[in-house]
Amino acid sequence: MSSHSIHIPKVKICGIRDVPTAELCVEEGADWIGLNFVASSPRNVTLSRAQEIVRFLRSQNGAPEIVLLFYKNSPEEIRTVRSALDHDLVQWVWDDPILNGISKEELLGERQICSYRVQGEISDSALQNVPGELLILDSYSKDAGGGTGESFRWELVSGIRRKFLLAGGLNPENVRTAIETVRPYGVDVASGVESSPGIKDAAKIIQFIRNAKTIV
Repeated sequence: MSSHSIHIPKVKICGIRDVPTAELCVEEGADWIGLNFVASSPRNVTLSRAQEIVRFLRSQNGAPEIVLLFYKNSPEEIRTVRSALDHDLVQWVWDDPILNGISKEELLGERQICSYRVQGEISDSALQNVPGELLILDSYSKDAGGGTGESFRWELVSGIRRKFLLAGGLNPENVRTAIETVRPYGVDVASGVESSPGIKDAAKIIQFIRNAKTIV
């Protein structure tokens, strides 16, 4: 295989809640970090803590891009957080009922990443109305917008050619197999690198990123 055809997967670590964890993501070469503003999530971060994390990341060379994550937040909340934080992308959930009928570009900005929850086999044509440069394919949960730690059957997305990040139930032990099976543009993890809900585990983050980015 020529070096031109090798793609080293991108990695997004979601639900960062403190500067030391953000620092670890910089050191290990994560591509994105997610700041979670979902009220019901154990990964929810306060605006003041998020500002500390953003200040730190913006002071680092080669730091991950910053993604703000919303689900069932009011448009007012989204506008407040977006204006208070320097960020690169806004993540939202495709079937978020609050965002129905709202102009996504006006509210979320030009650089969006949409999380689409997989319930059955999907194709590129099924995703053609999903905007944004990137897409997250995640497992479906009736009550949560993501971060459940549950995976879906990877073969359901094996036909997708569009750039996407695979999410849902990934962890340091299975991420390599997931990448080899699905060949995604990148992977997205939250609960799979935690010792308990919302509490990141440094060793798991290190192992996840290294396993994801090791070409074998």
